[in-house]
Amino acid sequence: MASRKPVNRPSVKHPSHKHPLHIFKAQEGDEIICSGCELELTGEAFKCTKSDCDYFLHKSCFDLPREINHKSHPNHPLTLLHSPPYESNAYGCDACGQYGSSFIYHCSKCQYDVHVGCAFLPEILEREDHEHPLTLVFNSPCKGREGMVFMCDVCKETVSENLWVYHCKVCDYGTHVHSCEVYENDEVKRGGGEEEAVLEALRMESLRNARMELANMRISNKINNSVIHFGDEPRYHWVRK
Repeated sequence: MASRKPVNRPSVKHPSHKHPLHIFKAQEGDEIICSGCELELTGEAFKCTKSDCDYFLHKSCFDLPREINHKSHPNHPLTLLHSPPYESNAYGCDACGQYGSSFIYHCSKCQYDVHVGCAFLPEILEREDHEHPLTLVFNSPCKGREGMVFMCDVCKETVSENLWVYHCKVCDYGTHVHSCEVYENDEVKRGGGEEEAVLEALRMESLRNARMELANMRISNKINNSVIHFGDEPRYHWVRK
């Protein structure tokens, strides 16, 4: 009986990782974290070819542009880095205020840092609980107004004046950039470690939505809030094992 020849599985190199990657389909319940955006791995993805290396990337994270111009930081472009440029190996996102330790859009002149998910948040958001569309603004509507603080109208927490918010100017209604639906749907009582867990869930859910938005729009060179600049040289190349 003739033996089957082994199938050559194409692999691809990515500058964020030293080993080749091959195509991987994430299944529901895998509980795998993307090494780029640090969110749960879903759908089309890439996996390290080494069996003992747990490196995974969403396809959308694999295809992120190396440089963007963003409305939140108009004076300088933001460069994609595959790890934070700080000794702590972590950074605080200037959009949502949460910490990250992997892919980042960074301005070296200003030390301005944005999660890759936050960088592609939609400019206009519609919520079922509000009659008007909400607009993404890059600091609190209360910034510069002495004695006033901005409070999220969903979770009732104050938001730093330098963080991004979704805001309705007509009603002075606003929310965190990351959806607070978890509070409403699960009716969680805030307090102690439980509140911390809920906040992390909010970040995961909303950044996952932003990643999906990016995946849907990346075919076009025009993305909300961003003008993409692609270099002439390839970011990766195909190899065969």
